Amino acid sequence: SCYEGTNEVYFCQISSGKRYDPVTGMVTDAFATPAGTLMTYWKIISKNMTAGSEASGYSTPAVPWCTFIATGGVAIHGAFWHNAFGERRSHGCINVSPEDAKWIFRWTTPYITLAQCETRMTWPDHGTVVTTKELKL
Repeated sequence: SCYEGTNEVYFCQISSGKRYDPVTGMVTDAFATPAGTLMTYWKIISKNMTAGSEASGYSTPAVPWCTFIATGGVAIHGAFWHNAFGERRSHGCINVSPEDAKWIFRWTTPYITLAQCETRMTWPDHGTVVTTKELKL
């Protein structure tokens, strides 16, 4: 949910970080989305996202509407490769549909121009506050 004051202005389903290691099948927090009060600090319209090794990792080009919220590359971003929103699926990021990611990207601060998106710019302590929490299901 996105709020302005106490008013919810937008809602969408997400896919947060997995609770298991896909290689071993064991439960782990290694892929969990960080819980707490975070802040947007970098935004880019499209990014190649990679993790792991060449033998067991991933490289996804053109991940859309990336709004980074935590160290280690955690972002709210569009996920065009699945539509299992409402399930834990990511490697720590918050996956949303590309349309939802665009709305969030444009709504969060700091507001940026297209020219600013072409350069890696960071704004520590100036972004939108993002609160994440672990829900026990």
